[in-house]
Amino acid sequence: MQSVAEMPFVAAHPALDFVNTAEERGHPQAADALLSPADLSYWGSRYGLVTDSTATGPNAAAEFARAVEARELLYSLFLANASGRPFPTGALERLGDLASDAYRAGSLERDSDGSVNWHWTRSALATIRHVAVTSGLELLQAEPSPRLKQCPGDHCGWFFLDNTKRGNRRWCSMSECGQEEKNRRRRSTTA
Repeated sequence: MQSVAEMPFVAAHPALDFVNTAEERGHPQAADALLSPADLSYWGSRYGLVTDSTATGPNAAAEFARAVEARELLYSLFLANASGRPFPTGALERLGDLASDAYRAGSLERDSDGSVNWHWTRSALATIRHVAVTSGLELLQAEPSPRLKQCPGDHCGWFFLDNTKRGNRRWCSMSECGQEEKNRRRRSTTA
């Protein structure tokens, strides 16, 4: 697993990129890029959601635990959606609770382009969780499941939104998992 500093954003969606901070769930080589409130803050800063100094404070550890819980909930919902399976029992209710908390903490504001969107303070670590939860909810409400995909690369499992015209994107990244598959096929034909 790459560190938070090296991790690419390949999903084309904030909730999916947030879920992708862990990989290979259930595999002996499973890895997690978010190991501390500082990692969470740095990820959020790189994504443009929070300022660099949000990892400090008396509530940072508790918020980190809430963020990881939200990430795993979103993972279970995206996995079910992408594979056409039913959602886990109670998952939508829990997502609704988290979304209600997020909307209460945010404010609706008119952006410079005239659109109205939710905003949260960039100095609060909870902003990362709020953005992930609300954008994840919007994705589940609006996106047909064929566009929400999970990378089949060895030891990957990252989610991404297939925004290609034909809907035929297969890999989280052609430079990572796609290239590994090409190399594997090339080795198997020359062996």
